[in-house]
Amino acid sequence: MYKNKDWKTFKVSDTGDARADPYGWANSGYIGSLTVEVKEAFRPQWPLLVGSLPAAASCFEPRECSPTLNDWMASTDASLSTMVLYGMGGTGKTQVAADLATAVLATARSRTADSTADSATRDSPVATPMLSTDLVVWVTADSTEHIVGSYARAWRAVTGMRPSGDVDDEASSFLSWLTTTPRGWLMVLDDVPDLGALRDWWPPNTAGGRCVVTTRSSDASWRTERRACINVGLYSPAMSRRYLQRVLEQQGRERDADQLDRLAADLGHLPLALAQAAAYLREDRFLTIAQYRALLADRTLLLADVLPDVSSLPDAQQHIVAAAWQVSLQRADELTPVGLARPLLLMLCLLDPHGVPLATVTSLASVQYLTARLSGRHRSVSAHQVRQALRVLRRLSLVYPGLPGADERDDLVGMHQLIQRAVREASEPTELATSVRAAADSLQEAWPPGVDYADTVVGRSLVSCAEHLVAQDTANALWDGQGPHSVLSLLGRQLQATGRREQGLRHYTSMLHTARRLLGHNHPETLFLRSDIAGLRAEGGDVAGAVAELREVLVLQSRHLGKESPHALTTLNNLAHWRGGMGDYAGAVTEYDRLLVTLQKRGDLFDEAVLTTRRSRAYCMTQCGREAEALPELHSVVEGSKRVNGPRHPRTMIARNALASCLGRMGRNEEAAKILTSLLTDQRMVHGERHGEVLITRSNLAQQRARTGHIEDAVVELTRLVPLFMEVFGPHQVRTLTCRSLLAEWTWQAGRKENARAQMAEVVDDAARALGSDHHFTASAHLSLTRWSTGT
Repeated sequence: MYKNKDWKTFKVSDTGDARADPYGWANSGYIGSLTVEVKEAFRPQWPLLVGSLPAAASCFEPRECSPTLNDWMASTDASLSTMVLYGMGGTGKTQVAADLATAVLATARSRTADSTADSATRDSPVATPMLSTDLVVWVTADSTEHIVGSYARAWRAVTGMRPSGDVDDEASSFLSWLTTTPRGWLMVLDDVPDLGALRDWWPPNTAGGRCVVTTRSSDASWRTERRACINVGLYSPAMSRRYLQRVLEQQGRERDADQLDRLAADLGHLPLALAQAAAYLREDRFLTIAQYRALLADRTLLLADVLPDVSSLPDAQQHIVAAAWQVSLQRADELTPVGLARPLLLMLCLLDPHGVPLATVTSLASVQYLTARLSGRHRSVSAHQVRQALRVLRRLSLVYPGLPGADERDDLVGMHQLIQRAVREASEPTELATSVRAAADSLQEAWPPGVDYADTVVGRSLVSCAEHLVAQDTANALWDGQGPHSVLSLLGRQLQATGRREQGLRHYTSMLHTARRLLGHNHPETLFLRSDIAGLRAEGGDVAGAVAELREVLVLQSRHLGKESPHALTTLNNLAHWRGGMGDYAGAVTEYDRLLVTLQKRGDLFDEAVLTTRRSRAYCMTQCGREAEALPELHSVVEGSKRVNGPRHPRTMIARNALASCLGRMGRNEEAAKILTSLLTDQRMVHGERHGEVLITRSNLAQQRARTGHIEDAVVELTRLVPLFMEVFGPHQVRTLTCRSLLAEWTWQAGRKENARAQMAEVVDDAARALGSDHHFTASAHLSLTRWSTGT
């Protein structure tokens, strides 16, 4: 007689057949003597933890989803058995899950003091998972192999079985045991790469069981009637400050709230980055937060240079921030369409982290760039495949949806700033240069035609993307032997059109320095940039200096390029405009006459450039007492521009404004107000509420209404407009000063004379400082103030 190795049967030779149930025995013959030793059944020590919980993070900050998880564990509703915590690497998903598991274990251990109460609670039909859980299993689930191995270890832990050598069988037995056990259990599957890793290994849905999954995948397939998904995102600004204050307080470090807020913003409120930055500050106690922020901003340093080395990472972390997303990026590049994710991400990492218009990502230029990057694989790329690659990046939380637009083309794609930096730092310089050109081509293609300066979400996003791209172009990839990439000029014009004069001046000045270095002092692009900068100087108040510079540039352009070259004609137009800006409207008309002679040789009366010049010339005629000549010309220009561009094109709307101004100067104020009212509706539709042209029209309309007797209404409107002009154009720009002088003038007409004098006195002082005491605006404002002071 012998017993087999699995201890399930006895066998006796030379007798009849006999069968026994597992753990039993049977006999069909004679046995002289039999001794049976019965061992005590294996009994686990409940509550039981299988696997190792991560160490609690120092100064752990509970997240918005923590109460939801606690309520879920405290609920008797078994219909929702799984919570999926997803988000980008470094947001703290593992810590959130570990905090829940720790709380569950603590509750279970507190019950063991009274075994009677424990049994009653567990067997109660209304016992919640939080109160009845006896088993917590923590699984490092980064591969199916690790998941199966953890299930097998859990099976041996609850049964006391020795390893059988067949982990798949043991894992299956464990899942079956979970289905039938009366004990409550919590399974945490940490860092699951994707849904496929769990295809055959999902824990069962039972009344007493709960499962928490953490993953970087945001695949919609996670969500079912039994699974809910929670996005574990970044810290809020308040959470970031609170965390940094607590950590630095332990170190006896400074806790200046403003500097902490700035540091948190620099790090994008990413929990992992905040923890590692705090650790770096702990290691160098003499480094102030302001100095550390300067290191972070230094483009010559890598992220690895300003974060702790691996041996000094806090909270048992294993990777610095820069490496936190490498697994996701490698996985993304392996998914269909293979090889597209990384070059697409490289292009995105050069643009605005808060939102890149989808039209930029799927542009023909983007498709061509990605096709070139895959040239060694002998296949072309389609816009559909680019969208697929973008979905892969979203699924792995490397990018995220930004603000939705009116249609899909207007949707924005966001990306965390530290992921952007990590991707850039991991790229070769030649790779980056190629991506810079591709990003510029894509922005240029997506830039709205005609309504370049529309104040829309997409318009603002394109400008911000261009600004970020320029900042990342450290190798002058946006320049070649012919000059700058067109996106640089588009950005400059947009900055000017939206009243960001200082930013525009810095942008063009930087371009001028590059042009002189790369192209030479007399290159057409260099001279053209001097002309643009002169215009910005004039907008800032130095009109006389700008006019002198334009005259010098015009001489050089005429000498090197010819008097009828496009660049020379543009400078001549700018010269005429700013002579008008000096108050020399008669001189401006003379310059426009010169310009028109050349333009009309090359085009008809309704050519775009001719129309613009005719409009500007007629406006200057209006300002120097030639309204009767200007009026029919402006009517013709408006109708011509409507025919060529449409009634809501920016150039058409500027012409409509000029026509209203002419009518107002002729005393036909009701007609002017009617035109301006209709114009304002169209401008708001095209530009938005805070665009500079909208503000100018509102100011003009207020003045025309005041002249028709609605003085109080005009004062109210101008009072509202002054702070908007200050914000959009700047406090000392001539448009802002003009709006303030109009408010003072109509306040005087409304009878509030002391207020009006005080307002105009401030205007005169500010104009003298900004424009100079000899500027025609300053002189006009001073004359009004003198007249009011003497009562004349």
